[in-house]
Amino acid sequence: MISFLLTVKRMVKAVINASKDKEFQTLLFFTILTFISGTIFYSQVEGMRVIDAFYFSVMTLTTVGFGDFAPQTDFGKLFTVVYTLVGIGLILGFINKIALNIKPSKTITKQIKKRRNATGSEINQEN
Repeated sequence: MISFLLTVKRMVKAVINASKDKEFQTLLFFTILTFISGTIFYSQVEGMRVIDAFYFSVMTLTTVGFGDFAPQTDFGKLFTVVYTLVGIGLILGFINKIALNIKPSKTITKQIKKRRNATGSEINQEN
């Protein structure tokens, strides 16, 4: 549980750091807009409850897709194809921006330094 909380803490810090970046702000805006548009579409066209429509939108764009919901109309299926192709790229860009702002833990940093030192000393011995 402690490691989970530490991971959440690092994630929150990453989001706070990334939020200063204009590109991140733009990706966040379009990600929210995409989820809202999907939620509205699925609730209106497919007749899903709003919470189910939001859930389906998130599960679709994060490629989890449990299969508990699926579009029933032809228009809904066509929308989902376009929504998925556009949305997955957007979500990946958004997640990538957060990942780039996650600072490695002290343990990982120490391990990287050890590897670099070990590799560096091997190279020096060869020369």
